[in-house]
Amino acid sequence: MKERKLPPKVKIIEALSAIADKRIDYNDLLMNEGKCFSASSPWKVYTIIYNERENQISSNDSWSMNQWFLWYPAIAFLLKIWKLKYEEPILEMVKNTDWIKIKGLVHKDYESSYRLILWNLHMQWFNVDYFISQIENIYNQISQLHLEHLVENS
Repeated sequence: MKERKLPPKVKIIEALSAIADKRIDYNDLLMNEGKCFSASSPWKVYTIIYNERENQISSNDSWSMNQWFLWYPAIAFLLKIWKLKYEEPILEMVKNTDWIKIKGLVHKDYESSYRLILWNLHMQWFNVDYFISQIENIYNQISQLHLEHLVENS
């Protein structure tokens, strides 16, 4: 099975904002399936399925399905079920992030998106060094998971 590609760090921020804005939900009984609601398109709902035993995850967003990346809906799910650890104060820093505006300014330039978010945090007097350390910590946790693509009915 092919291992998932690591995401751009801005996708970790997008996942955290999905949690902060309460756009991620999962079945408390099973904890292996969740839904993530898009910030930019309210009619888009991504479904995430996670098989912890097999170390596999799937999400129906195009980057996960076609490019093998671990994209923000799956990251948000893993954060929500505490498979990826983070400190709660970081959520306040990403709450109500205007993803439509960011994507309009730096369309698919993930490094520029990341820098723009850091600049916005700096301008709001948030501790940017703390924020960066949290994102790096989550990124390192993702890299150690070695998640594979879950193929349903396999």
